Amino acid sequence: MTSDIRKSEKGGNTAYLNVGVWYDKDTGHIHMTLPNSGWFHTTVNVDQKSKRGHPNLYGKLARALKEAGVPAPEVVESE
Repeated sequence: MTSDIRKSEKGGNTAYLNVGVWYDKDTGHIHMTLPNSGWFHTTVNVDQKSKRGHPNLYGKLARALKEAGVPAPEVVESE
């Protein structure tokens, strides 16, 4: 099985993750998963009061989805 996690070739403290990301228009959440992990799946939303709310990360992921040409929420630039 292919791993979605690998240590940087340069060593140190960096790990690289093969993350799958998609937008669910019905919930407004952006999902993130490590497809081959069997355990990593989470969501993020724009509501900072929510347990899963992280407006800055949401905006960056929305921009990445848009740049990839897949469905994405409206990109709102955050400070």
